[in-house]
Amino acid sequence: MVFISTRRATRAGLAALAALALVSAPARADVGSADAGVDPLATAPIKRVCPAMSRPGTVTCLALVRTDVKPLHGVQPRHAPAGLGATELRDAYRLPTATAGKGQTVAIMNVFDDPKAESDLAVYRAQYGLPPCTIANGCLRKVNVDGGTQLPRGDTNWAQEISLDLDMVSATCPNCKILLVEADQPSIARLGKGIDTAVRLGAKYVSNSYGDSEGGYKSADFQYFDHPGVAITAASGDNGYGPLFPATAPHVTAVGGTSLSRAANARGWNETAWSGSGSGCSILAPKPRWQKDTGCPRRTVADVSAVADPHLGVAVYDTFGFGGWQVLGGTSAAAPIIAGVYALADSLPSNGYAAAVPYAHPGRLHDIVEGSTGTCTPSYLCTAGPGYDGPTGLGTPDGVDAFRADQAEASRSRAREAGVSSPAPAATRPGGGNGNGAPRGVVSGAAAGKAVTGGAPGRTAAAALRPLVNGGFETGSLSGWTSAGVVTGVTKDHPHSGRYAALLGYPDDPKKGDSSIRQSFVAARGNRRLSFWYNVSCPDKVRYDWVTASLHDDTTGSTNTMVPRTCTYDNRWDKAEAPVIGGHAYTLTLLSHDDGYFGDPTSAKFDDVTLS
Repeated sequence: MVFISTRRATRAGLAALAALALVSAPARADVGSADAGVDPLATAPIKRVCPAMSRPGTVTCLALVRTDVKPLHGVQPRHAPAGLGATELRDAYRLPTATAGKGQTVAIMNVFDDPKAESDLAVYRAQYGLPPCTIANGCLRKVNVDGGTQLPRGDTNWAQEISLDLDMVSATCPNCKILLVEADQPSIARLGKGIDTAVRLGAKYVSNSYGDSEGGYKSADFQYFDHPGVAITAASGDNGYGPLFPATAPHVTAVGGTSLSRAANARGWNETAWSGSGSGCSILAPKPRWQKDTGCPRRTVADVSAVADPHLGVAVYDTFGFGGWQVLGGTSAAAPIIAGVYALADSLPSNGYAAAVPYAHPGRLHDIVEGSTGTCTPSYLCTAGPGYDGPTGLGTPDGVDAFRADQAEASRSRAREAGVSSPAPAATRPGGGNGNGAPRGVVSGAAAGKAVTGGAPGRTAAAALRPLVNGGFETGSLSGWTSAGVVTGVTKDHPHSGRYAALLGYPDDPKKGDSSIRQSFVAARGNRRLSFWYNVSCPDKVRYDWVTASLHDDTTGSTNTMVPRTCTYDNRWDKAEAPVIGGHAYTLTLLSHDDGYFGDPTSAKFDDVTLS
């Protein structure tokens, strides 16, 4: 037996922000001034994916790539690729993963062709367990700006941008169809025609990850980005203070950038303004009626934001001129993420502009309050703070409600996420437990052998014929579950999402025996998969202590071991999934085993048990 005298380090936030971005001061003195900062690429192994604009009126992609990451080829079954993956992005922004987005089409606007777009996308989606998206199954479609199949020449630089866009839409909205529109030159006229084509072909969500300074454009160029009833997103830029076109177009959703990293807090993530996020006051565009900030008389950038910092970065797969897995960033990553979130929300104003929707619901976003893109006057144009600011706008997604024009549907969605109501949790006894032997932090539950509610195998058919309930434990209790063993309950200590998670075992002192909860339910006809998240705290060896989970098909008698005996100690949330058959009865059992040996208590948290 191994005696563990010290605990391993828990999750912590990653490195602090990089140097401040290169500042581009606005041309008009009445909209503020800025002091020059440091190029965000100067102190890190990062380069721009696309070359700078070669002539006035041309745009460049806004993707950045890490140069210190060794590319890996193909699906990685043993180790996740470097960078934030699809599962982590959905977790950080609390995005639905079941049927949301079905039937929606997200268009991504790009320049030149990526001949390996389909095969590279297949690897990315397979890596993260996303459904296939191919030309053959109708999920992916490639066209030129006229809607035809004669595609432009290939280009390895823009192909990296294409891979980034495809992967980010897939990560946020795996059920969405994707329309890839490829222009034959990096001009607003050609890309603008592509937007018109995408809308004509049925896309209600259009992502633009490119930009140019405003100087070479006129108000007439706004026409390409004026589509009521369509959500058009545009990257705000990667040079810090000083916004780009088309992010300044009045009717697009301008998307700024953040730095996103794991953290030991209630959300599980830390997010600050990225120093490179384009922000500031337009010199050209009029202020849309939904913007109320007073420090800029014209259009202010950004509106909302998402992860963009390439130092932390997102995982992307690209083999057209490159070796496979890479880490990319830039507001080119943020724009397709937000387009995917709009598609998940599936609620656009019929005659109005999608850009206005988040301004009606700012409290339903993660408000980013730290970080800066430079020094400017007024300061909110380049420094994050409570409420609206230039670098991050209103904030980042916290679910999809802020992007729903139909707030009646948003209320119904929140009710579904909260689960079935139940009596208030039992009061916590001062000084630690809750009166039934539960550990500190457990606010309700059951002691050894005492069932809470719900059915175990063998109960009557009438009792078993019910849906899965309280999968997120947001009742503040184990309502709907049967509890057995040593110590079970719910905890407020860093759940995967929401306010509570189930806690099995005693995290501070070994308690010999099994602690388990189970629930019997019937999968609905449309259900195809059961999933949940688990966080194991096991400082011993699996020979002595372990956590496991199984799904028993009560209809056929078969058992699926969703989590084999596991003993890890990295304070990390992992996801388990298993297929289900609509109409079949199931029993899910979650268990933590502790041998009671002094000094190495074993426990586990479970959360977000979901049928989809």
